[in-house]
Amino acid sequence: MEIELQPLYVETRRHFAAILEEASAWQKERGSEGWNYPFDDAWLLPRIERRELFLVSFGTEPVAAFRILLEDRPYWGEREMGDSIYLHTFAVRRAKAGLGIGEAVIERVVAMGRERGRAKVRLDCSLSSFRLIAYYERNGFVSVGNIFINGKMMNLMERLIS
Repeated sequence: MEIELQPLYVETRRHFAAILEEASAWQKERGSEGWNYPFDDAWLLPRIERRELFLVSFGTEPVAAFRILLEDRPYWGEREMGDSIYLHTFAVRRAKAGLGIGEAVIERVVAMGRERGRAKVRLDCSLSSFRLIAYYERNGFVSVGNIFINGKMMNLMERLIS
């Protein structure tokens, strides 16, 4: 699948926010916990400046959004060894679900990790999001623990980069 990844810019931030807000509402409708913070300028602008946010296009249409970190001590604590790339705040437009976009993004994140000499891709998701956990498992991730943070029980997952 041919997708295009671009760093998020101030001019494209509304696409990013709309994709994540749609995904969060969809998760909450199905009984899973979505994100509990707004994707407003106070959240977006510092992350754009740090070049953590990416927008994914399929053709000319923005279809997915995600965040990359190279360190995540709040969630991973002592497990943080500087050997991982962290996938956060990842969502695909619901109208494009099932087309392989999510899998293509994951493979691109794996490649980003490989380029940076990282051994693993790590992520977290709500422990109540059974379908999301199963999705990540189908894409090579394994659960390696849980953490209670920000009022939620989170499942920690990782995938080795080969």
